[in-house]
Amino acid sequence: MDPLSEYFKPELVHKAQDANPFLKLNDVVYNIIENGIIYGMLPPGTRLGVVRIAGLLEVSRTPVSEALEQLSNEGLVVTPSNRKGHYVFDISHTSLEQLFMARKSLEGTAAYICARQKALIDMDRMRSLAVQFRRAFDERKFDNFAEVDQEFHSHIVISSRNPYLVKMYKAMNRFISYYSIRSQEYLLSLQNEPTFAVLAGEHMAIYRAIELGIPELAETTSKNHLNTCYNLCMRYHTTVGTL
Repeated sequence: MDPLSEYFKPELVHKAQDANPFLKLNDVVYNIIENGIIYGMLPPGTRLGVVRIAGLLEVSRTPVSEALEQLSNEGLVVTPSNRKGHYVFDISHTSLEQLFMARKSLEGTAAYICARQKALIDMDRMRSLAVQFRRAFDERKFDNFAEVDQEFHSHIVISSRNPYLVKMYKAMNRFISYYSIRSQEYLLSLQNEPTFAVLAGEHMAIYRAIELGIPELAETTSKNHLNTCYNLCMRYHTTVGTL
């Protein structure tokens, strides 16, 4: 199966242009390639040939080339030292560790701040997201797991009202989205994994720590949850090999 011909269709361009006629073609192509990578239609290591993609999308080479260069600058597309051309990035164990170290520092601090200023936070929304997350595990319905997971974590960071934390989180967001979606696939394939029982209650534990107004507990609980997520990602990376 060729992932390029399976994914790249002229209809993707037409649909995007119909939705926003003022969007530049290179931005349209950029969004198409980015979504293909983030949502797994373009697996790690896939070669992204300019001529091939342009032909499949029925566009000129220039917007494809510009989109790939931008994605390369942002890390989603790479050019290995021993190969020519553009390829979908493939995360290493070291990169995974670095990402989660950054997330623990950032999200742990955000949870700490939220617990100190809980009166300013939409706690009902936070609780609702935690309940939805837990319910997905209890009912084994993981169709919107990634969306709920991301929204919960994002809600905490944004609720900290620290513009620097928010900006850093947004810079990492596409990679966070990538792993959340990959984890959803893992959940669907191995629903009886014992780790899931622990993961299921951790969002609620973070919420409760913030709701109780205990900053140190909120920070620790957030970091512990991300450790669980990291271990899950590492297992998925090793076992399935699609990260």
